[in-house]
Amino acid sequence: MPPVNGPQNDHAFEVTRENFQSEVIDGSKDGPVLLVFCAPQVPQSMELAGSLRQLASAYAGAFRLGLVDMSQDAGLAQAMRVQGVPSIRAVKDGQLAGALDGPQPESALRQLINELTMSSSEQLREQLALYTAREDYAGALNLVRLALQQEPNNTSFLVEFADLLALTGESGEARKVVMSIPESTEARARVVARLDLMDRAEPLLDLEKLRKEYESEPSNSEACYRLAVKLAAGNQCEEALELGLTLLINDREFGEDAGRKLMLEVFELLGKGSGLAQKYRRKMFNFLH
Repeated sequence: MPPVNGPQNDHAFEVTRENFQSEVIDGSKDGPVLLVFCAPQVPQSMELAGSLRQLASAYAGAFRLGLVDMSQDAGLAQAMRVQGVPSIRAVKDGQLAGALDGPQPESALRQLINELTMSSSEQLREQLALYTAREDYAGALNLVRLALQQEPNNTSFLVEFADLLALTGESGEARKVVMSIPESTEARARVVARLDLMDRAEPLLDLEKLRKEYESEPSNSEACYRLAVKLAAGNQCEEALELGLTLLINDREFGEDAGRKLMLEVFELLGKGSGLAQKYRRKMFNFLH
């Protein structure tokens, strides 16, 4: 077994029968432990162990890596139901929390590690992204309701709940939920911005009429703005941003720089880390400066 000490292996240790209880079972109550079962005579298993050592360093203590040398002792493998190498077992809070058998690509390793190390709020956001990408807001809403049954006071869950209520047309209920969320809560402003846009969009013509109105007179700032608001309220963010940018470039006097203000509202809807928001922030910056 290659040495696990050194600057790149601060979070890796060798597992033995003697330290299994203290380092793996008890240790997993302070943070997840990933066990990799390998043997020097199986090169693929050593490559996998090497990849996991690098990830342990990259994740900087989010999990600890335990290396089990099957050539020294197969007893631990039997206890963890490992039948061959390479194999991975994840232990969290003293319980088996995941397993992978055979060689694995880095993407699969990262997925397992993320599932172990992400908070419940982060996991929920990742799952919601799959639903919202296909605009299945009803399915996403059911997912959040289930999450709130487990953690009814989780403010991150409540934010997502309010946002999805708004997206599914239940704006009245969304406002009630928002009122119960502290103003300092991260992403609460996203829901407030969505509800405000929906209020402004409600009295406007339907989307296709607004689109025809703008297409017939593209220099009309009012028509451009109304269409952008309607699109943003319907979560069609890219087209709304493009129209906001057009308004920003062509008529900053309209609505006291309404194009820029609308773009800022859409950035709020998209949230931190959005590639689309970053793209249009750069475009806005390039024009303004």
